Amino acid sequence: MSPVEPTGHALARMIDISAVQAQHGRADVEALARHALAGDFVAAHVLPSWVPVLRPLLDGSHTNAGSPVGFPSGGSATPVKVTEARWLLDAGVQEMDVVMNVGLVRSGELAAATRDVAAVLEAVDGRVPVKVILEVGLLDEAQLRDAARVAVDAGAASLKTGTGWQGVPTTPAHVRVIREIAGAEREIKASGGIRSLAQLHALLDAGATRFGINTAYAVQLVAEAAS
Repeated sequence: MSPVEPTGHALARMIDISAVQAQHGRADVEALARHALAGDFVAAHVLPSWVPVLRPLLDGSHTNAGSPVGFPSGGSATPVKVTEARWLLDAGVQEMDVVMNVGLVRSGELAAATRDVAAVLEAVDGRVPVKVILEVGLLDEAQLRDAARVAVDAGAASLKTGTGWQGVPTTPAHVRVIREIAGAEREIKASGGIRSLAQLHALLDAGATRFGINTAYAVQLVAEAAS
């Protein structure tokens, strides 16, 4: 068990919920907002086109409206990512994730991967928090270390393990590798396959500070933690 075990509301304030699958539509976004408000989750994320719908639904709450850049592949051209980030800012997004170019990392083209992430961070210019998605399910340990270094070298303050689209659960081993590279001062969001408090506590022990969890499981886990 973790030496710091958030319970109830404290746990909700460490969890992002989302509706970022291709099939999610207006009804899903509205349901997401209801769950986010009822649970006071720290953030709710939708695909970019739905930010103008989500943001007004969360106005006046403590839940941030979030959205990703270059999602889910990370393979968009850098100018496209920059344009998307600027559009999201104009749409009122309160935090965003950017998927790094995993193909560049796997090809060993780390300088190019760093420039890609840095360009988005420069465009955002600190106006909202940005998490850099590494996509751990597509990387071996050496590549994961490279990806974490890319994010750090680009200036990221927060790193995220994955999009959740790969079907590969984030493990404590993934988080420990990222924490080793990222240092103590950066946030790490564990996302993908978290279905139990035991998993969550193990990831917390490994160095995660925030969690991306399927909405139904997030509600269930917060209720369990409060009991």
